[in-house]
Amino acid sequence: MRDDIAHDKHAIAKSFGNAAKSYDNVAGLQQRVGNVLLGFVRDSMSRESAPKVLDLGCGTGYVMSQLVDDSELMFALDIAEGMLGVAKFGMSENGKANKSIHYICADAEAIPLKENSVDLVVSNFAIQWCPDRQVLLEEIARVLVPGGRFVFSMPGADTLHELKTSWQQADPSHTHVNQFCEMDELATDVQHSPLQIEVLQSQVEIMRYNKLQELTHELKALGAHNVTDGRARQLTGKNTLKRLVSAYDEFRDIEGMLPATWNVIYGVFVNQKNTVEGSG
Repeated sequence: MRDDIAHDKHAIAKSFGNAAKSYDNVAGLQQRVGNVLLGFVRDSMSRESAPKVLDLGCGTGYVMSQLVDDSELMFALDIAEGMLGVAKFGMSENGKANKSIHYICADAEAIPLKENSVDLVVSNFAIQWCPDRQVLLEEIARVLVPGGRFVFSMPGADTLHELKTSWQQADPSHTHVNQFCEMDELATDVQHSPLQIEVLQSQVEIMRYNKLQELTHELKALGAHNVTDGRARQLTGKNTLKRLVSAYDEFRDIEGMLPATWNVIYGVFVNQKNTVEGSG
């Protein structure tokens, strides 16, 4: 994998933990993407029953809440304890506290479940924070039953390109925007795992803002602000911020709005581990 996608896991856990209580107020894009993701999930579940489901990087529990009624057992895993607390509270508020849900605070690259534990792994906008995708894919294959599916969404490489370009002009010596992988990089990684691609596609979502501050505040409220290793460790100066605002203003559309592009990758991978282990 590329070195520039190295993330500090402690920073990620802290960032999302701090954002937990405000997350749902600004998570319109994540919920919109989650609804598309649920279409892929339900298609997978209609072909094969998925009584045991792992929501990997469950966040505040939006996707989980839509699937729990159709599941015999749900595992909700997140690296941020605060997110799990909000998810648990939300399930209680929705009258689903008595469902069979196990909340797990853990790293997605070290899932604390036995082999062949779940029929379906679902993940909405979470696996981009995993620095070693190969380890991640191996872990997912390990906990999935043979023939089980991994259904996910994640931002791709062209995400927030307007913000990246503007920051490069304002402060080229630091990385200010999270770097995400290309879809073909992900496809290559899958070839070296027990998983097989069933669906892999991308879709562009464009959010629009009156002011750049609205976007940056939203990213911070989501816990999705910059956590790359190349980020600046000190406060950004006023002159740099002025250059940033000026550079981003060049992207204003004909209606005077500032666009923020999200390149969303959707995937459905099937676990072929028995075939892989039995070959050769």
